[in-house]
Amino acid sequence: MTLAQPPQTPQQPGYQPAPQQQVAPQAPPMPTLSKPSSTGLILGIVGVAALGLASVITLFMLAVVFGLGFAVPIAGFLGLFPLAFVVWALLGLDRWEPEPRVALWLSVLWGGTMAVLLTLGLNEFVLQPFFAIPILSTPAFADAIYGILAPAFPALRELVEVGGASTGEAVFSFYGPVIQAPFTEELWKAVPVLVMFLFARKHFDGPIDGFVIAGFSAAGFAYTENILYFGRQLAEVGDASFIFFLRGIMSPFAHVIFTAVGVGLALGFAARRSSRWWILLALPVGLGVSMFLHALWNSASFWVPAGMLGFFIYYGLVQVPICIGALLLVVLLRRFEARLTRLRLDEYAEAGWFSHEESRMLSSSDGRLSLAQWARRKGIRKAMQAYIRIATRLAANRQRAIIGREKLRPVADEARLLGDVAALRSFMATVGGGAPVQVGVGQQLPAPMQGSTPHTQRFATAPGAQAQPWQQGWQYAMAVGGSAPAQSGPSQTQAAPPFGGQQQQPAPQQQPGQPPRQQGGTQGW
Repeated sequence: MTLAQPPQTPQQPGYQPAPQQQVAPQAPPMPTLSKPSSTGLILGIVGVAALGLASVITLFMLAVVFGLGFAVPIAGFLGLFPLAFVVWALLGLDRWEPEPRVALWLSVLWGGTMAVLLTLGLNEFVLQPFFAIPILSTPAFADAIYGILAPAFPALRELVEVGGASTGEAVFSFYGPVIQAPFTEELWKAVPVLVMFLFARKHFDGPIDGFVIAGFSAAGFAYTENILYFGRQLAEVGDASFIFFLRGIMSPFAHVIFTAVGVGLALGFAARRSSRWWILLALPVGLGVSMFLHALWNSASFWVPAGMLGFFIYYGLVQVPICIGALLLVVLLRRFEARLTRLRLDEYAEAGWFSHEESRMLSSSDGRLSLAQWARRKGIRKAMQAYIRIATRLAANRQRAIIGREKLRPVADEARLLGDVAALRSFMATVGGGAPVQVGVGQQLPAPMQGSTPHTQRFATAPGAQAQPWQQGWQYAMAVGGSAPAQSGPSQTQAAPPFGGQQQQPAPQQQPGQPPRQQGGTQGW
């Protein structure tokens, strides 16, 4: 039998101390961020609930009034595919400065319910009985209008000369899709954009916002319209594959382009101005563009020759370039938003709230990706997402103050957002560096100078903002804690001293402006 060996002591040869387990320091909790007033959120939730009820009424109307019956659920399922693709694209566009989710829900539900119901009501109970039918039932007026339209639209002549229709019937077939539908549909689809412009300007800052809100409203309208078209084909023919190809694959963005390129961009550009009175110019111009694009699409069957082959040629020569043009316009506007964000954040950097390297990374897609990757490795992804989101809102808030769009609210919002920025930077620096880090806060920015513009406004560097860049927040944590995304060259930032203390100096063996080296860490930036 083998006896157990007695425990070794430091005096015995071959003594090896038992390995000690290192207990990792507990990470600090995620800071509690400020919350804006909940009044708008409550009203939005009530609106979503009301529009949800209206959607039930709309589906019932499609099934009973239009006689689609049990084809409605099948058509609704088919309509989800183009709707999902459009929503995915719009959410991707909205990632830079996301709109409140409740606003997007309100927009898509409005477009799919109330815009449809109000369009039908205006058409059936106002425009047709009091305008179209009285005029076109008068032979003299019908003949005169037909004489104007027939030379430009060969399909009208074919209806009269070949189909045996009267001039009034031919003109009415043209009036419905080419005049009435663009007018009423674009009018009601524009309501969410109009509401955001007038009553939610805090979240409505420019053309990208207008494009997104208008796009969601148009996407909802197109979904309900697709249910109608798909359901008719299923109920009458039993096959909706061709109409699904035309509307769901070839033209899922048609309604989005009509509304967003017109009224969405127009009111978005007007939101860049200080006065709400710009709506008197922007709204009619935007609606005019939307209605023209809509009418151009709907009128193709009246003037494009060669039947379906001619339509496909028209689609490639006219509609595809319009779609590409809209895409390029959105890309340019997105780049402008990034430059504007950089300009506004640089002003906060000059006042010591950020480093200029932070400003650069927060205002570019590649920079945001690098920040997100670093935060994911450190386990603080949500904090970094909030930090990016709040910094972008801070830049937009500063822009509103500069153009003079609101007088008092930007000041209160700025203080709230800067408090969140300071809390998040300190939290991420502590987690990333492995030890508590105090992060400096900057100086209050001076008010915009009288007569300045968003393009000429500049701010002087805040007094006393002379600390080294490595003392600033998560950038310091990335420098001493490892796993920093590779960057070329040191930062040239001048930043504010750490909060609650004197300026810290780097170790004597380090060059001025460089972060201290720690064992096991890597050099940042």
